[in-house]
Amino acid sequence: MHRTQIYLQDELYDSLKVRSRSVGVSISELICRTLEKDIQKDPVADAKAYFARLKPLESFAGVDSESYVRAIRSKSRIVRNSEAT
Repeated sequence: MHRTQIYLQDELYDSLKVRSRSVGVSISELICRTLEKDIQKDPVADAKAYFARLKPLESFAGVDSESYVRAIRSKSRIVRNSEAT
């Protein structure tokens, strides 16, 4: 374990103090727990994992997605109207 010194704005320190009391841990422990949770989150990895698990519906298995979207957009009144303005 390492000891470190950080500087916090007064408002942040006060909020940490209140939260740590309500949870029943020291400010140091609260900061450590919060950082551990934050470091474990990796939104890029989560998004990649999510999309890697996705599989197309059987009815769209042979459809080129870009062509499909272009075809839908070409028929859209909203897209055509917004391009005209």
